[in-house]
Amino acid sequence: MDTVVLDIDGTLLDSNYHHALAWSRAIAAYVDRHVAVSTIHRAIGMGGDRLVAAVAGDEAEERHGDDIRDRWKQEYDRIIEDTVLFEGARELLAAIGRAGPKVVLASSGIPQHAEHALELLHADEHSDAWTTSEDAEESKPHPELIGKALDKVAGTEAVMVGDAVWDVEAAGRADLPTIGLLTGGYSRQELLEAGAVAVYDDPADLLEHLDEALTKAARA
Repeated sequence: MDTVVLDIDGTLLDSNYHHALAWSRAIAAYVDRHVAVSTIHRAIGMGGDRLVAAVAGDEAEERHGDDIRDRWKQEYDRIIEDTVLFEGARELLAAIGRAGPKVVLASSGIPQHAEHALELLHADEHSDAWTTSEDAEESKPHPELIGKALDKVAGTEAVMVGDAVWDVEAAGRADLPTIGLLTGGYSRQELLEAGAVAVYDDPADLLEHLDEALTKAARA
């Protein structure tokens, strides 16, 4: 196992519910019916180019998709400073690096939003590379972003760490095993049924069981 690819939002940064709220406010500004925040949450982790149609329907995407995405950015910008790292997130990156694998942060967020998390994570110190939405034309669950992440470090044998079923699906399409975390609001059973080889509570729990988790991934 030469590379660990880690999702950021919902995995290392406590931001999934902030994103869900921002999308809810953005959709409400353009769509004449209420879309439950719980529905939006189930789509967090897939690309923003797919989310509007997934939660509000194809007509909403066709008529207002770009406007909703612009409004989502404005709404999230207002609360981005409220997002914080999960306990053990920065320490997990350091421990993976000490164990040998390269560390790649695979954010599908826009560069401005990714920068906030990268600063909190001390990415310059604790990772070998990272991605943003600008690195891939296709968004999750398409595997392109994972491929771009591996390309940045010439990785060949890798594992994905993520919080959403969309992370597991994207990694599976790239023939990578996934270690799931419960920090994004998806259940242990959902992540396992999606194909995760192991599931831990949060970055601190994964840090405590890192050798075990990497062994399970290597055997998958």
